[in-house]
Formats: sequence, structure tokens, C-alpha cells
Amino acid sequence: MGTRNYYDVIAANLPAELGTKLRSLPDELVPTIDTVFRLISGDICPSSASGSLRTSWTKAQQDISGAIEQLKSGDRSSTTSSKRSREDDAEDARTTKKVKPSAGAALPEEEDPALFTLNALSLTAPIRKKADITVHRQTLRLTHPTTHAAEHPPIPLSGFRRAFLLPTRGKTKPHWTVLLMPSDAPAPTGKAAAKEPPADAPQIAFGLDATPPGLTTTAHTEADATVTTHPKGSLALPSLRTFLAHLPIPTLEPSTTVFRSAAAAGEPVAGVEAYRGAKSGTLWFLDEGVLWDGRPAEFWPLAELAPGEEGAEGVRTISATGRMCSIILRRLVGKGKTEGDEGEEEGEKVESVDVDFGMVDGKEQEGIARWVKCRRQLFGKRNELVTADAKGKGKGKEKVVPIPVEDDDDSEDEDFSLGSEGSDGGSATSDSGSEDGSGADGDDKSEELGSGSELSDDEAEAEGGDEGDDEELDPAHHPLLRPGAMPKHISRAALDAVVGMVEADMTDGRKGPTDDQVEESESEEEDELED
Repeated sequence: MGTRNYYDVIAANLPAELGTKLRSLPDELVPTIDTVFRLISGDICPSSASGSLRTSWTKAQQDISGAIEQLKSGDRSSTTSSKRSREDDAEDARTTKKVKPSAGAALPEEEDPALFTLNALSLTAPIRKKADITVHRQTLRLTHPTTHAAEHPPIPLSGFRRAFLLPTRGKTKPHWTVLLMPSDAPAPTGKAAAKEPPADAPQIAFGLDATPPGLTTTAHTEADATVTTHPKGSLALPSLRTFLAHLPIPTLEPSTTVFRSAAAAGEPVAGVEAYRGAKSGTLWFLDEGVLWDGRPAEFWPLAELAPGEEGAEGVRTISATGRMCSIILRRLVGKGKTEGDEGEEEGEKVESVDVDFGMVDGKEQEGIARWVKCRRQLFGKRNELVTADAKGKGKGKEKVVPIPVEDDDDSEDEDFSLGSEGSDGGSATSDSGSEDGSGADGDDKSEELGSGSELSDDEAEAEGGDEGDDEELDPAHHPLLRPGAMPKHISRAALDAVVGMVEADMTDGRKGPTDDQVEESESEEEDELED
């Protein structure tokens, strides 16, 4: 490639008038013009250039590329009517508030200087190609690695809400993935997209090997830009942390101390493999929530996971066979009104959305249950979720009403213990007292343990019989004594006999027995003892 290659190629392809004027320039200017053409086209610096030119070559290319973009935008804006321009000038004169940078707005270099660049990395979102990723003071910019032309409009840093540094799964070599998200839930599509304003920033995802064969970073200062070429085998993690440190949001990372996969082979990971529909990905269980790293990515913070109400918890697993299971995440999305029945007032309910992840190894259920148990009390703790006034009517001055976390297991255990204690004070205690033969001590024990707890079976039956004889049936509550239940010609004696038989059947003959029945039962007991 000759020194005059760019000069000759451009001169040959220019219109005849411009080509003639270019060739008419003095020969001593040809190398300078050729170098300028190389600089503008994004080519590398020629080896014959001076040391100062080679040092400032990259920064000069970026400055020229930005200036050309500004010239293009200025030319497009100049085509509008002069009346519109005067209105804009008057509006700018009245406005003193500083405008927040939006996607597509190119700020001057002095207002938005570059801070740090990761050179020539592979992006998967919002574009699928290699690009230089440069974080500026107010924006994030994606440019071509060679020409430094803008591959995407500048993205405001204020539009990002979450930043994640994740170990990439499914790679033959250790690999890192950086994920930047403008919101926890992906942007709506279809008719729902028209109701909500678009996000200020798209999702950004890029990655590189943990020990890449070659990595170049650029640290920008006000005076110069320092390009660092890391040798082969160097760790990429320090450079990624330096890049993320320039963002205005904290970086979240999964940890095996918070969650450890039971089905992962090799190195332990803090996530589980799953499918959302037909798309595979990883569900990361972090200390702050649950992340789905598929496309599009989605994050469920603890405050937006539904609390455990009526078995509908924010994170739950379902399995039919035990070998595979599904994970259902329930997100709280807002409040709505419930339509009451006639005579009932309308109330407020919390709306939620379920997302199902399938084909999860059944071994992960126990680890997920432990993760949920440790953080269940933080599910749904959003200040704006449930509000009410001081009188509890739901209107007026708002105050936070905490969502109670019910523990059904404790209430069931309490009921069981009470029932057990009641059964222990019954016939088992009285039998032991009768076997000891301590009739005199029975009164003392009954005073200590409660009346009736130390009575023998015969005494209990005798007392029951006395109560049955003294107790009169209420006609209003007995089906046989109600008006119309029995014919009027039946005598009172016959009616009493029928009532006695029914009563004896219902109480197994222990309540209100006759004297003959008592003697007969005693004789039967004596016969059984003799046998």
C-alpha cells in the first residue's frame, strides 16, 4: 500500500472538476493530504508519522467524527423554515432549565467528555457486532472500532437502572457478561406500548473471555487519552470493574454464598438453567432479587415479589414427577379496584403478573425453598403498595400499612398442642389413679389437676346418669318433640319410651340408664371377669 494510495483513489473517483483541482496542488502537499484522508476515513496511523501524531491519532479521529456528525445535524436543521427557527430561539431564550440529554442527542465534548473505553468488544444488545464502548460523563456511546463512526445514538446514563456483572454459562472457557437495564421489566409491545412512554435507554449486553487473547482499553483525561494494550492471558475482570465504576448505579453480582445450584456440574454457580417459552437462559438468585438473563432480560427485586398470601407466593416451584420442575415468579404491578356485590363498597386490590419458567432440574427445589425462606419477610415491602388514611378508609393523607406475613404452621401447631393437653387430662389419668387404689388421694389430686380428672369410670357414669335424669328435653330443640313430628294419639308414656331409646342409642347407653340396665351391665362385667 503506497503512501499516495488514498490520494490517488480519492482523486480518481472525484467529479472531474474536483479531481482536476486536487491534482493541480503542489507535490509537497500530497503526503499531508493523503494523511488527512487516512485520518478522516478511520484508517490506522501511517508508520512514517511522528510520535506525537501517533499518540493523538485516535483522539483526533473521535473528535473529527463527532464534529462531522454535528455538522450533518446542523445541515438538516437548517432546512426548516426561518419562522420555526425564530420560534425555537425565542423558546430557548425563555427556558433557563438545563435539558436532560436524551437518546440521540450529541453533547459537545466539553460538556460530555469521555472517561473510559473498552475497545472492540462483541455486543449482543442493542446491536450484534463489535464496537468500542465508551462511557462519558453523561452518556454511553457505541462507535465503530476502526472508523469511530457512531453505531448507535448516544445513550444517557440517567436512563439505566440496573447493572449486572455475570459469569456466562454455556461457554467452553470462563466468560463474563455485562448487562445494563433501563427498567426491571422489559418494555411493553403491541397495543400496550402506545400507552407507556418509551424508555430513555435500551438494554445493553456485551461480554468477553475471562482471559482474552487481546484487550485494549483507553483511559481519557482532559489533556490526553492513554491507550493500554493488555498482554495475552491478562484477567479482564479489573478492566470491567473500572468501566462499571464510572456508571452512576451500583453493580450487582451473583454469589454462591447466597444461592448455590444443586444441578450444575463443575464450578458452583448462583443460578439455575431454565426455559422461558422456547428461549433458554439462567435465573440468577441474588441477595437483592431474581434476574433472568435471557433476551429480553428481566429483574424481580424483593420489593416487587408478591408476599405469601393464600399460597400464591412471589417465588414458588411446581413439580409433577420430581425430576423436573417449573418456577413461577409473581410480580406486583400496581393497584386496581375490585367491584363489590350489591350493597358492598368497591375496594382496592393489588394486581400481579405471573411468569413461568420451565424445564428446571428438580434438584434445585430445595435450594430455591431455602432462598425464599430467608427473604420471604422482604417480599412486597413497597412503600406505595398499600396506603390508607388515619381512619383506614383508603383516602386522604397516605401512610404506609405494612403487609403482614402469616405463618400457618405455628397456628396449626398451637391447635394441636391444645388438643393434646385436653386428651391427656381424660380417662388415661383417671385409670392410673384407680389402679393405684388411692381413693383418698383422689380428692387432693382433683383439686390440683381440676375437677373430674381423677374420677373412676363408674363414678363418671353415675354422674352422667344423674345429669340425664335431672335434665329435661327442650321441645324447641328436639326433633321428636316439635309440633307435627309425631301423631297426636301417641301417649306421653310411649313418647318418653321412644325418646329414651333414641337417647340411649346416641350415647351408647351411658347416659340416663335405668336400674335394670345398670344391674344387667354389672352382671355382665362380673361374668367377663370370672371368664
